[in-house]
Amino acid sequence: MNNELNQVDLAFQKQDNQLGLELLRNYVFKYPQDVEQIYRLAVIEEQIGDPEKAMLAYLQCINSAKNYMIAYLYAGYFFQQQGQTERALAIYSLGNDIDGQLINLHKLDNVSYETKLRSYNADIALKKHFCALHQMSLSLDNQQSKIQNEKSRIQSAIWPQTHTENVTYLTEQQKPHMFYVPELLALPVHSYHSHPWYKNVEENFLLIKEELANIVDNVLSDGEPYLDKSFEQKGFKGLAGSKNWSALHLYNNGVANDELLKRMPLTSKLLDSLPLYKLNDKPFEVFFSLLKAGQHIKPHYGLSNHTLTVHLPLVVPKGGYLRVANEKVNWQEGQLIIFDDSFEHEAINLSQEDRVVLIFSVWHQELSELDQLDIQNSFMSRQKWLESRSQQLS
Repeated sequence: MNNELNQVDLAFQKQDNQLGLELLRNYVFKYPQDVEQIYRLAVIEEQIGDPEKAMLAYLQCINSAKNYMIAYLYAGYFFQQQGQTERALAIYSLGNDIDGQLINLHKLDNVSYETKLRSYNADIALKKHFCALHQMSLSLDNQQSKIQNEKSRIQSAIWPQTHTENVTYLTEQQKPHMFYVPELLALPVHSYHSHPWYKNVEENFLLIKEELANIVDNVLSDGEPYLDKSFEQKGFKGLAGSKNWSALHLYNNGVANDELLKRMPLTSKLLDSLPLYKLNDKPFEVFFSLLKAGQHIKPHYGLSNHTLTVHLPLVVPKGGYLRVANEKVNWQEGQLIIFDDSFEHEAINLSQEDRVVLIFSVWHQELSELDQLDIQNSFMSRQKWLESRSQQLS
């Protein structure tokens, strides 16, 4: 194998590029498991060879080594230059999922000009694509808006990570990193007065707590770490991948835990009466959150400001609290806390006992039905595109 590669290298050193290319083609055909040489072949085919063979080599490389980020960057640019925009965008996006540096390499000093060029193009192309995708999702026919002549405030909404311009937030302490609606009322902690449904929840607190008592063993045994191990690098060491902070879901990503809901009929009925945040016909996320004794959820920002997070404290030892921006709120059993988690927030259990709260999200009260529909369309359009990307690798 080494001798064959030496012949390839020697041919290129002698500037006999066509011989080197032919030898490299033969080598890759003989050793299809050598991903580095497949990638090398793709780049050389792009430069001096056959564009069709370059296309096949890039796809072979990506399909053979799903984590080979640089291949996504170079392949995406190649397909972009060939006018295969959809394939280029899919490849750029898949590569960026593997390593978020893909679209930021052009900002670094220790990378080649060619890599910077391709990274810059990937950055711009993806941001333009996602901004256009958002706007197209809002143009979907909506009979209600036509009848009422209502304007959606979601036209000005932003996906911060893929926005074409720098994002300016309404306040310094609010930085949602997934989705942002600039025109919404921005308060760290919200008063009950704008949420009349809170009375129904607090009045049924004891019934919910009784049902929790029937499944408390499940909360302890079946609850899963709320954060996976990857969050260790984001400041959540001791919590990521650990049951020090765990969740037992009634709904997770719009999927109902039917077995658990059957064991909590009153809680389930109460949830049905609330303006829960939904991306389909099911609540997006409802769960029992267990924070073990002495644990601290470090300051962080939530994903978006179009929802508000609600805590219903169920088992609350003394010495625990939630801080949202500059407001500190103590958990008290049966008393709701409604807050905007797009503000910096943290949670601390200073006691020697575990804390359990029921957590769910509701729509921000200023969003109309049209706004809600447009947000759902924007999220679903993006998700549909993301799920279709792998088709471009065939």
